[in-house]
Amino acid sequence: MDQADWAAVELAAGELRLWLMEGGESVTASCGDDPGQTLRALLLPMLEGGQVMDVVACGWPGVEPVRVPCPPPPPAVPMDLDPRIRLHALPGLVQDRPLDLLARAVPLIGGHLAVVPDFDGVLCLPGQPSAWVQISAGEIVSFRSFLTAEILSALDAAPRAAFDKAAFTEGVAQAMSRPASLAADLSSARAGLALGRTDRAAAGSRMAGLMIGVELAAARPWWLGQNVVIIGDCPLTELYVEALAAQGVIAAKADPEQTRLAGMRAARPRLSL
Repeated sequence: MDQADWAAVELAAGELRLWLMEGGESVTASCGDDPGQTLRALLLPMLEGGQVMDVVACGWPGVEPVRVPCPPPPPAVPMDLDPRIRLHALPGLVQDRPLDLLARAVPLIGGHLAVVPDFDGVLCLPGQPSAWVQISAGEIVSFRSFLTAEILSALDAAPRAAFDKAAFTEGVAQAMSRPASLAADLSSARAGLALGRTDRAAAGSRMAGLMIGVELAAARPWWLGQNVVIIGDCPLTELYVEALAAQGVIAAKADPEQTRLAGMRAARPRLSL
């Protein structure tokens, strides 16, 4: 292995993903209650001799979030993790009105601004949670997050290989016109599956449409008349593209991994040593 200059880490959904930067190598491992132990186990065998490595991390616990509005925040002061690892965690974002918290969005936001520094509009970030982030003049102005993916998973309605576009589009339209009926409409979709009147693809697609539709209804101030870019690698990402297109919003897309790594690279010169 060529000696890497530094590393980037993302901690999400019980997994730790490590990139050796400028070398292109990456590795993922399950992570328990001690992400530091997992990082040490992965990284220390890769270091040469007495090499000490800087690591930029997102989603790391124990870091105070930064209040918006703000530019993408720099990494916090290094954590005492290991004599050979200087861990610089990127803080999350907190908002008071409405109260909200994002733990892992900073690399995506910073990465997009590194590539498109004059961007003015909204980033749609599908995931757990999904988020809508308003950007103007290089600053994060406001955001709103939604538990859409988590609720679909709890309903066993997360998208599968089989997908019914008509059922999805109908669900989006129904939820946007009658958001107050969401719980009842989800129950009807599940009843149709239990009674054999709809198949699993149609029922799951309809539930996904209902959930994303009610999210679009609530997030309307973030996307209506806005320049929207979608950055996500979860199974719902293409569904957000479809749902927005049905509202006449043609959203651009950015590569999530490349954007995330661009955000890590943009953060590196701002390390506190």
